[in-house]
Amino acid sequence: MTHPPTSLLVLRGVKAERRLWTLLAALFALVSGVNLILAVSEAAWWQGALAALCLVVAVGCARQSKRAGS
Repeated sequence: MTHPPTSLLVLRGVKAERRLWTLLAALFALVSGVNLILAVSEAAWWQGALAALCLVVAVGCARQSKRAGS
């Protein structure tokens, strides 16, 4: 049994894609900041590592946002 494609109310285009990547970068930066605060307050090395990983992903999303804009 096959289903018809789901119609989503999502804007498509370069501008919408850039906004999406920018939003993802901001969210990952926020998560990274929260994990960094927790790592410092609880002295947990794994939360510091997770904060660094989230920061790397945020930078990647920001780069992709710039690429989508140009």
